[in-house]
This record gives sequence, structure tokens and C-alpha cells, in this order.
Amino acid sequence: MKSSLLISPLTLVLLVALGGCGKKENASVQPETAAPAKHEENVVTLTKESLTHVTLRTEVVALGSLDLTLKAVGRVGDNLNKTAKVTATFEGRLTRLSADLNDRVKAGDVLALVQTPELLGKPLELKAPVDGVITERLGTTGELIGKDTAVYTISDPADLWVIAEIKERDIGAVCAGQEAVFTVLAYPGEKFSGKITLLGNRVETESRTLEVRIEANNADGRLKPGMFADVEIATTVLKDVLIIPDQALQTMDDAKIVFVALNDTTFEKRVITTGLEQHGRLQVLTGLKAGEHLVTEGSFILKSELLKGELGEE
Repeated sequence: MKSSLLISPLTLVLLVALGGCGKKENASVQPETAAPAKHEENVVTLTKESLTHVTLRTEVVALGSLDLTLKAVGRVGDNLNKTAKVTATFEGRLTRLSADLNDRVKAGDVLALVQTPELLGKPLELKAPVDGVITERLGTTGELIGKDTAVYTISDPADLWVIAEIKERDIGAVCAGQEAVFTVLAYPGEKFSGKITLLGNRVETESRTLEVRIEANNADGRLKPGMFADVEIATTVLKDVLIIPDQALQTMDDAKIVFVALNDTTFEKRVITTGLEQHGRLQVLTGLKAGEHLVTEGSFILKSELLKGELGEE
């Protein structure tokens, strides 16, 4: 009986000790709870099969130049610095006109003869004062003309002026030396170029506009004085900035976003900030860097897939 009483407490101690060891051992080998998979909330992954049913196009983000322009109406006219009148110095009768419209003449060419009593029967020769083309013929043979009457106008059509009317509120953005482009009805879709050489010194009272002179090359002769022109003047030129096409841009939660191709099937949403916008192109200030592959066509599809993924989680 004594031995059984002695063994029982010992056994009990051993059992307790073993039980405690067992609990400690179980705690040390119990596997940790697996962390939940991280959700890539800004990434859209498409299967190769799904890519066959959508159109996605990308282009490499690159640095470029961006012009901010203002628009104005204008008209094509002669370059008055290369225009001259052929006039008579005495009264008399035109006896001969030897040039007609569009004839090219050189300085010193005799263009008309005038019979005048002041020269005692010797005809007065009217000579071209400059090289150019006859743009106006203002007399006829046998006509009596007075002193200082213009008979011809000569101008060089290779250099023309475009006179643009700038609104008063835009005058501060315009200065000599700025580049300008313009279109005319005769050649739809074609742009001609020029440069501002002079600003007027008076604002028109009724129209509240200022005339601006643009010199344009017309070596091919297609532009004609009197044509109306739609003018765009480059007032701000940004160089070496990131530029993307506006078709790549989407909006989401009041933010401007684009998608960058990480590989053939994976696309990352990027929140960007933009600057100037002109002619369908945007300046990117933050969110992109040169060399990345931007989705330009099909970005709306990627946005839809991203939204579906978020709705699925909810």
C-alpha cells in the first residue's frame, strides 16, 4: 500500500510534466497562419485568349515639344516692302502699255509711254522701279492721265504678308519673332507657315483687335492677295517634355489615369498629372517616364476590367 501511495504522486508529477512538455512542443510546431494573397488593385492581367478579342495598341513614351497657340482671322496681302507703283510725272495721254497682269518685269523696263506737251513731242517713259510681277493695271491706251497717276502696281509675290487680327485680351501673349501657321479655303487641310514681323500700334475701336503682320513665303505662287486665312500663332513652346496622345487618357475617381504595359498581358494603372494640351496631345508632369510603353488604344477596355475586378471583390 505504501509503495502504491509513493508511486501515485510521482506518476502524477511525471504525467503533469509530460503533459506540459507536450503542450509546449505542440505550440512550437503549430504551423503559422498563411498570409492572405496581396491583391494587385492597380494591375489588369488579360489572358492571351482574351487579347485576341480586343484591340490594344501601345507606344513608347518620349520627350517632345508642345506649342500653345491662339487663333485669329486674317487676310493675305502684298508685301508692301516689295511693292511699287508706276506713276506719271506729267499730265498726258497714254500712247502705249507694254505689260499686262502677271507679267514679270525687272527694274528699268519701260512699261508705258505718255505723250505730254512738257517734253516737246518726246514720249515720257514709265519704267518699272523694282523687280516683280504686275499685280494691277490701272490704265488703257489713249486714256488721259494726270500727274502722279498710277498706271501699274508691281509686287514680288514670292513674299507675302498675312495680316491677322488679334483680340485685345491676347495682345500680351504675342510678340515679333513668333511662329505662325495658317490655312486658306483654296487648299483645305494644308498648312502654310510664317513669322510675326510687326505688331500694330493701335487697337481698332469697334472690333477691339490689333493687326499683326506675318511674313510668309510664297515661292510657288499659290497664295493670292485677298485670300482669307485662319491663323494660329505659337505663343508658348515647351521643349523636352513628356507628351502623350489624349486618347490614352481615362478618368477614374476624379483622377486622370493611363495604363502602362508591363508585358504582353499585364497592364498597370498610373495616376498622372498633366500640363498643357494642344492638338490632341498632352504634357505629362508626373506619373510616367520616358521609355515606358503606354496603351494608346484600348485603355477604356482596361479601365472596365479594372472596375470589374473591384466590384468582384466587394
